[in-house]
Amino acid sequence: MTAARQAPARRQAINIGALLFLAGLAAVVALLPLRQVTLVAGATTAAILLLRWPWLALLPLAVLLPITSAIRIGAASMTDLLLAATVALWFVDGARRRTLRLAGSPVIAMVWLYVAVVIAATPGAANFGEAAREVIKWIELLVLLLVGRTLLGPRQAPWLAAALILGATLQAFLGLYQFIFAIGPEYFTVLGRFMRAYGSFGQPNPFGGYLGLTLPVALSLAIWAWAAGLRLARERIDQRSFWTAWGWAGYYTAASAMIAAGVLVSWSRGAWLGAVAGLLCVVVLRSRTAALASGVAALLLLAALLLGAFNPAIVPAPMAERLQDIPAYFGLTDILSQPVTDENFSVLERLAHWVAAQRMWEQSPWLGVGPGNYAHIYPQVRLPQWEEALGHAHNIYLNVAAESGLLGLAAYLGLIGVTAIWLWKQVRQAALSNKESGRWRAAVLVGILGMLVHLSIHNVVDNLFVQGMVLQVGLWLTLAHCEGMS
Repeated sequence: MTAARQAPARRQAINIGALLFLAGLAAVVALLPLRQVTLVAGATTAAILLLRWPWLALLPLAVLLPITSAIRIGAASMTDLLLAATVALWFVDGARRRTLRLAGSPVIAMVWLYVAVVIAATPGAANFGEAAREVIKWIELLVLLLVGRTLLGPRQAPWLAAALILGATLQAFLGLYQFIFAIGPEYFTVLGRFMRAYGSFGQPNPFGGYLGLTLPVALSLAIWAWAAGLRLARERIDQRSFWTAWGWAGYYTAASAMIAAGVLVSWSRGAWLGAVAGLLCVVVLRSRTAALASGVAALLLLAALLLGAFNPAIVPAPMAERLQDIPAYFGLTDILSQPVTDENFSVLERLAHWVAAQRMWEQSPWLGVGPGNYAHIYPQVRLPQWEEALGHAHNIYLNVAAESGLLGLAAYLGLIGVTAIWLWKQVRQAALSNKESGRWRAAVLVGILGMLVHLSIHNVVDNLFVQGMVLQVGLWLTLAHCEGMS
């Protein structure tokens, strides 16, 4: 059959298919109850939108990441299923457009390397199921970076950033509600009548970490939006852009304030230290004047924190109680030899798990005891009195060394270092642009660099790669890789 004859036949088939679809839709509306009709209509609309614009699948992933990561359907979480759906939509859209392609970067290359080392450490794992889950977690990060950057363009990137910030804002709101109305277990009580905020995480430390990873980007974008609004106010050229800029300024400012309040009421020392460092990174990189002022402020704040840690009378009593144990983390006191009390329990518990991680590393120095196997091996190496494994070492560097050995630690440190250098180069390149899109990209990149600073510091006393936060970092790095934004 010739091409001229094929065209009418194809149109006829399409028309028949459309009629059958409409007939089926009419039957659904006529026969099903209203609630089910609404669900079917909503699902159909969502499917059409996602098939037309696959990048929309990233938005619910960004907003609901902590919640979907806690919902499990068999062995997989809702986050796993959302990511799988995103990849499927990317494949269908790319095949339809004949634009299936993947591109690399130094960051992606280092993720490849880290995944390879984690896989190499898997055969030594005593619990293969836990090892498989850990491997899959990092493979998902790699897949997200490879696929996500091809889904986003200059028009879509701001919406993904806004969705990530919205997710953190909603968690902060929930945390403030828990803090004010004292909702939570009794041992979360602080200040006599309030409750440490924990959001949907169930624990204050990962909750504070999740918010702290977003806070630098929200602040950096707030600074950009106010500067854009003032610049457009002086030019008085484009009223629509003027009001759009002020709208974003209000959104990012309100979100920054809410997220910062959430970090505060988490009562997490790691989140506090990481947030201060991440915000200082943002403010320092925004301008030279801000850098000088921030340098002085950072020295004063550091002095206050250290003095407050050694001399609680210098800072308010509630803060002092949280800060006075900081020296113990850095070996400035022999706290492991002290009796266990309510005041030093959390510090002793962490240090005991650090010692356990060091012992695991000594057992298998090159490739560790197996990814995800810290809790499984913990009973063999624990200190007396500390029977309960916390799931990880509460120090990502010791945890990686324990589970993946020296090779894994080197690969992880290489990933963090290369990512920081690559982000800095991207910031300098974006700063040369005179376009508003270039200024927006520079603001996002500075914020992501602040996120990396928070991650690196907070992870000294915790492991933030839980409950979907690997993909939270991945979504921000996806924005940094976004094509067409340079």
